[in-house]
Amino acid sequence: MATLWTGGTIYTMERAGETVEAILEKDGKIVAVGTVDTLLPQATAVQHLQGNIMYPGFVDSHLHIIGYGEKLMHIDVSNVTSKDELLQIIGARMEGVSAEQWVVAIGMNETAYTEPIFPTLSELDALGEAHVIIKRSCHHLILANSKALAFAGITNESPSPEGGIIEKKHGQLTGVLKDAALYMIVNHMPYYTPAYIEEALQKAIASLQSYGLVGGHSEDLSYFGPPSQPIHAFRKIVDAQKSFKVHLLQHHSVFEEVALLSEQSTPYVEFGAMKIFVDGAFGGHTAALREPYCDDPDNYGILVHSSAQLEQYVQLARRYGQTVAVHAIGDLAIETILDVFAAYPPLEGQLDRLIHCSLVDEAILDKLATLPVAVDMQPQFVQGEYLAEIVKLGEKRSQGLHPLKSLLDRGLIVAGGSDAPIEVPNPLYGIYAAVARRNFGESHEGFGPQEKISRFEAVRLYTVGSAEIIGQEHKRGKIKEGFSADFTVFDDDIFTVDIEQIPHIQVAYTVVDGRIVYKQTKNRCEA
Repeated sequence: MATLWTGGTIYTMERAGETVEAILEKDGKIVAVGTVDTLLPQATAVQHLQGNIMYPGFVDSHLHIIGYGEKLMHIDVSNVTSKDELLQIIGARMEGVSAEQWVVAIGMNETAYTEPIFPTLSELDALGEAHVIIKRSCHHLILANSKALAFAGITNESPSPEGGIIEKKHGQLTGVLKDAALYMIVNHMPYYTPAYIEEALQKAIASLQSYGLVGGHSEDLSYFGPPSQPIHAFRKIVDAQKSFKVHLLQHHSVFEEVALLSEQSTPYVEFGAMKIFVDGAFGGHTAALREPYCDDPDNYGILVHSSAQLEQYVQLARRYGQTVAVHAIGDLAIETILDVFAAYPPLEGQLDRLIHCSLVDEAILDKLATLPVAVDMQPQFVQGEYLAEIVKLGEKRSQGLHPLKSLLDRGLIVAGGSDAPIEVPNPLYGIYAAVARRNFGESHEGFGPQEKISRFEAVRLYTVGSAEIIGQEHKRGKIKEGFSADFTVFDDDIFTVDIEQIPHIQVAYTVVDGRIVYKQTKNRCEA
């Protein structure tokens, strides 16, 4: 069946402002674009857009899909504004919970508190007898009560693992675990059953579709038991439903194990780059810096791996003909991995991937422009903790925080994502953040206003950029003959609406391979 899509504004994203009157879709592909008069005789059905606005299907270029589903299942404390409120919410959930159960809160951000302090270990223990885990919004730091620490065998005598920190004061555990240390608990939680993972995945996909997303590049394979377990969930749900397109990064710790499983990519579940964490995050003072933190002058952050280890991982990926995607936030982390990439480049035509790229200077930008590296940005990172990051980094260094325009001006391929569950995976939030560089409802010039980009450039991050970064620019990311019939349809125009209304635009349809997989049934407003 050939379906004609028309009756609204249809942006191709080939050039700024370019629209077409109609699209002819057949078997999940765009077979022609043009006028209604030209294409209607070839159509066997018509899908009228009812005046809505169509774009190529939006794709979140970096998130953790199962982890996002977990956030939907557990206690979301993203909007909590004080330590006391946090403890009250968790305490209420603890009522009636048995001692063997786990209570998990996700999204704590102490920088939003009047007094930015964490609960103490004794305060957590006083909440009840169950295991308690509180994940900071950056997911590079958790708080654990004594029951959860004991589950992992963590005591006052336990040394910090390589690439992580078991925090202690005067030789006593505080309950704070950073980076590699937190995996001593979270990677071994006993409730990571197939049923749990599938429920999280189902909830996540439904939510992502409701935000207009047709796909996402996700990293989930090292956190939920053996990699075969999350892969089976993706096969059972995503491959079976054929309503979402997942590109899976493969953590270096399971990279060869996944290869031995001989997993084959499909149109809905495909396997991509090796994922490596180079450093931590600003929130826990673990992003690796060339100069120390201004508010912690003996601390330069941490490199999760040595340069020699990074070289080994990159060479392993190369032996499999694979690219590498790295989490790198601090300037030292970025500089370190770029040196490795320069020494061990990918195959001709391939692109490695720098995720976050949160702190740069001119030298880093110049080096990036000489390498086959694309950049995976999270525009919402400029919101929320920017002022706290200035305190940590100082005014001068902060000029290089969360670049966008600087990357695009150097001709780099840049894609946009949310890092959900870190941020809400609504691409409109990211587009607003990229264009305005301020929090919702504010009216100032923006955080680092020199890095603002145009609306067209911001939409490209989630369409063209998300396709380019995985080498699929020839078949996804544009409304063009021969491309996938993946569409995101909104009820208002991102390019013409008042800028403050961008986060409030509603999704009318989400379309994957020509099939409507989500249709608006009620108004949503979460900004």
